[in-house]
Amino acid sequence: MNIIPWESEFPISRYLSEKAGSMGVPISGTFELTSRCNFNCKMCYVHEQKNKEDLKARELSVSQWMDIAEEAKSQGLLFLLLTGGEAMIREDFLELYRELSVMGFRVSINTNGSLLSEEALECFRKYPPGRINVSLYGASEDTYEDLCEVRAMGRVKKAIHELRQTGIPVRTTMMLTAYNCKDMEAVYQFAKEEDTMIGLSSYIFPPVRLDGQSCGSNRGRLSAGDAGRYMVQREKLMLSADEFNRHARWALDENKPVPVAQGGEDGLGDPVLCMAGRGSFWITWDGKLRPCGLVTEPEADVLTDGFTAAWEKIRQMTGQIHLPIECKTCKDKELCRVCAAMCQSETGKFDQRPDYVCRMVEAMKAEYAFQLTDAQL
Repeated sequence: MNIIPWESEFPISRYLSEKAGSMGVPISGTFELTSRCNFNCKMCYVHEQKNKEDLKARELSVSQWMDIAEEAKSQGLLFLLLTGGEAMIREDFLELYRELSVMGFRVSINTNGSLLSEEALECFRKYPPGRINVSLYGASEDTYEDLCEVRAMGRVKKAIHELRQTGIPVRTTMMLTAYNCKDMEAVYQFAKEEDTMIGLSSYIFPPVRLDGQSCGSNRGRLSAGDAGRYMVQREKLMLSADEFNRHARWALDENKPVPVAQGGEDGLGDPVLCMAGRGSFWITWDGKLRPCGLVTEPEADVLTDGFTAAWEKIRQMTGQIHLPIECKTCKDKELCRVCAAMCQSETGKFDQRPDYVCRMVEAMKAEYAFQLTDAQL
């Protein structure tokens, strides 16, 4: 699942995204600047704690990232997300950010918010980012210590407040785990008070990039049942009562039509349905170009091949991927929104059904039914 930080907010961006995907133009990209982080979150899929100095030495330099950006721009790159690890842990982060901003990209940033400095705020005032996505992992220092092994809640909330005071668009995000799910409503209320966008999710990908195994260690991941229930409770927080009830009735409708995918072949599952490898890409901290940051393949070496050739390889290989055949005619496919990254990280294969996700959806439906019944009492 390649998360594109801008397409849900602007109709023109959705149009450009769809057009680029149909033409194979890499309009959206992610630069994963580092795997290092000052947190040690139990559910992280990229942060590596061992051999930190070796990891730092292997990171791409500012000049290497700029060379990649120049070539990607020539191929159509417009929307750029900077992420990590924790991107701001790099001493040269602001230098790279300024250079990329001057190039004309709409730059967004993923951050845990704990390293925001006055120098960074001043830089963002002068070169405004499209948006900064700040992870708020809990509503107390104890929650942060349990999940992230650091007491940083105060610093993160302060960073969100300062960014909003500066006029920068902020999205407060929260991944729900067994360690912080009790704080969901408090985090949501804080985001409302600070007038930020809000993103809550109870589905966490297995950390296949770290341990090489599908359904890996998953420290902190909720059970499929709990993940489904929290997904529905999230919707109840974010929607009006009428909107929630309509959505719940739709989810439980056994006769709802099955969406037909574009480009499917007889006897095969749906092709990749998102922008990954079609109009968007992800480059890892050590220079591997992939369709999405949550998969381990296909990949091409952007340092060896150059961006243009690496993108063409990924685009061609992505075109060969098909999702599970069972998912093609499933009446709940719009509810689960299964993707290639889910399948590979859960099962090791793109065309194998991710049972965890199926169980999560069944739990969602049971919770919708409970909520509708409760509303009628």
